[in-house]
Amino acid sequence: MIKTIYKVDEVIDFIWELSKNDLHASYPRKNSMEDVKEDITRAINEDSRNIIACYHDNVLCGVCIYYWIDDDKYAQTSGFLISENFDEIAEELIGYIKEQLAGYELYIGLPTSNINANQYLEKKHFRCIDSCTVTFLYNLESPKNQNHDCIEKIIESNFEAYAKFHDKHAIPLEMWYNSERLLKDLTRFRVFAFKQDGEICASIFVRKNKYCVEVFGLFIDKEYEQKGIESALINEMLIELYNEFGKIEDIAYFIDENSTDELNAALQAGFEITDKFKMYKCRL
Repeated sequence: MIKTIYKVDEVIDFIWELSKNDLHASYPRKNSMEDVKEDITRAINEDSRNIIACYHDNVLCGVCIYYWIDDDKYAQTSGFLISENFDEIAEELIGYIKEQLAGYELYIGLPTSNINANQYLEKKHFRCIDSCTVTFLYNLESPKNQNHDCIEKIIESNFEAYAKFHDKHAIPLEMWYNSERLLKDLTRFRVFAFKQDGEICASIFVRKNKYCVEVFGLFIDKEYEQKGIESALINEMLIELYNEFGKIEDIAYFIDENSTDELNAALQAGFEITDKFKMYKCRL
């Protein structure tokens, strides 16, 4: 039986226990009961979010928290947690979402350690669009200042010159934040571009909001790889974040598993590897 949840207490313990277990967790990771309560409360109260639970013989077996954007036919889970009989429960939860959001693209993020979930989504022909190493930088304090004359901050007035470069990289990666969406949300982003001979050849963009700081991507033209540009961009980003916001408790940075230079640059800047992550999508 699938049930829409309206009370936090009905599922909070279930979600928290499974979130702490690498074999059952989903993304975004929940780091505290307060994180769990906040996610549930938003799903209950906001019109474009929902939280559903699956019960078998009155026993809670699975919970899915998700949100959607009608204009883009886009849906994504912020919690996909199943205790047992994974395939059967997942089928019921996704089936319910499909009835509500037919024709939408559904995205589900998972740690690679959740073997049952990864195997199920692959078997059901969800397409893996991201396979990343998860890194965090904790307690950002004043970074060592360096002079990066080739890096400029992208704001609304110079965004048009940046948009073409951004889409050259974002669109083949099927990134939701193409240049159009990035511009609409630019007040929450900080974007930095590296120029060579007056042309943009690399960039990094990060989002700071109430809930987290996350590096959304580092793009670099192939011919400029292995020249230290990744390190320069990451360092510039950290300097600018510190100058604007002061000390930051943690910054999340998901790095493609094949981007060795980018990962090494992040590690040199103080980021630590914490997890492995996959993102799947399918059309409902």
